Amino acid sequence: MKKIILTLLSMALLCSPQAFSSETSLDEMIGQMIMVGFKGNSTLSKGFKDVVEDLNDGKITGVVFFEDNIKSPQALSAMTNAVYKTRMQTRPFIAVDMEGGKVQRLNSKNGFKDYPSALAVSSFETKKAHEIYSDMAETLRGSLFNVNFAPCVDLDLNENSVIHKKERSYSKDPARVSAYAGELINAHHDKAIITTLKHFPGHGSLDGDAHLNFADGTKTHTAVELEPYENLMFKNNLQMVMTSHVFNKNYDDIYPASLSYNTVNGLLRKRLGFKGVVITDDLDMGAIRQNYDLEEAVIQAINAGNDILLFSNREHHNPNLANDVNKIIKNAILDGLINPYRIQESYERIIRLKKNIVANEKKD
Repeated sequence: MKKIILTLLSMALLCSPQAFSSETSLDEMIGQMIMVGFKGNSTLSKGFKDVVEDLNDGKITGVVFFEDNIKSPQALSAMTNAVYKTRMQTRPFIAVDMEGGKVQRLNSKNGFKDYPSALAVSSFETKKAHEIYSDMAETLRGSLFNVNFAPCVDLDLNENSVIHKKERSYSKDPARVSAYAGELINAHHDKAIITTLKHFPGHGSLDGDAHLNFADGTKTHTAVELEPYENLMFKNNLQMVMTSHVFNKNYDDIYPASLSYNTVNGLLRKRLGFKGVVITDDLDMGAIRQNYDLEEAVIQAINAGNDILLFSNREHHNPNLANDVNKIIKNAILDGLINPYRIQESYERIIRLKKNIVANEKKD
């Protein structure tokens, strides 16, 4: 019976005047909303084979690489080429965190070069910053990455913050942050690489670390932390915003930002006007995993307005994660907990962004 209902829902979506493609099923739309990591560092690793199979089956939209997935430039190239050549009807996202400093997955330990932290870059002239980020973008492009989860546009407002301690912020001044983050964005756009403003609506003012557990920014967050987003989110057509897991009672007294309708749909989309792709921060982080089960996190993240659900899937590795998340979403649609048009809305944004990658590659 459930299969019949899902088929009817798929047909209803495809017959709607907003339907993106007459050949797109509900399963394919859901798959475009899921990005995962994996365990392994070669094309022979079981974890890598699993994500390639998920890509071929349309169960995920792309793959994120971490440092322990990269043992050498040659091994990385073999894996990203395998991802690039999967049977997906759309270009797969191949993503990585590459800010510089303490957050750079490609580095001198695995055969690449090191880049300075955001704080260090901010001591240079903007012209020099652009040169650094152009070289970084060329390195990423050479390994077939098309998404960089950078720049971090959190303001340096608290010496006890993980953002300050790891030199991930350019400055406490939003104008200076916008200027240097803008150089990273421009340099990556020139290489047809998506950049990701993070961690919305700001992680730089609080003591806690959402990587580990609940982090509350209610008493510390200020409107100034939104300024880099207002300055940069419309900079070009390869922009993405990543939502943080920071809780802020002023925006939502129940859910952290990544699961909050008021924060994602209300603040980011309606008030600030962002119409592009929104991706969650890693839903395997302590702030989410220790406070919500997978089902609630997935349903709430989608209903909040996020387009892509990101899972590192490493520390708590689940080889069936893509299947599990797909089932949660489909069952939630059947139970009336997720509107199927919410899925189509995200699908259209994601496909538009993927088409922008291809269009910008042709310009280069």
